Amino acid sequence: MPEQLPVTPTMWWSGKRNPETGVKICRFKKTLLNGKPRLRHPVTDGPLVTNGDIAKFDNGTPDGVLKLRWNGEWIPVPSIDEFQEWTIDSCCPTPDGSIVEPDAPESWLSLVGLV
Repeated sequence: MPEQLPVTPTMWWSGKRNPETGVKICRFKKTLLNGKPRLRHPVTDGPLVTNGDIAKFDNGTPDGVLKLRWNGEWIPVPSIDEFQEWTIDSCCPTPDGSIVEPDAPESWLSLVGLV
């Protein structure tokens, strides 16, 4: 597998579980890599997982796989080579496969904070 772009996750598992529910406890950055502030729950003010969140998933390898949250799905972050191609091209894909300008808010380049 080609090497993924090494982006910093915006959410990660703390290694602890909620003692009452047994659910893993997540930690969140206050802003996404594209500079947008984290969405928060309107009642509890707790952080919400949102489009643009990046997390590392264990896939059986020491480094794991970085994935971006997009429209309810976790999508693997593309390779360094793909990002290099998009930086010199006049178009860039979105996580759902649409083609947009590189600086569009939903482009891969914008979502990982490169533009």
